[in-house]
Amino acid sequence: MDARDDYAYGWCKRGQRFLAFKSGRRTGRVNMIAAYCQQQLMAPFTVEGACNRVVFETWISTLGLTH
Repeated sequence: MDARDDYAYGWCKRGQRFLAFKSGRRTGRVNMIAAYCQQQLMAPFTVEGACNRVVFETWISTLGLTH
């Protein structure tokens, strides 16, 4: 989930460059992990930034599914 603007197309006269106002910086990204079991959304977990192994293992440990 992010709030990036997308300029998939634009129009200008032939030979002229298409210009658009758009920030070169990306905003922060929010990732969500959740379980879907028996038609219910369970254990929603959000994290700002990238979702990596450490984040996923932390989510699993909060579920109590580790050995």
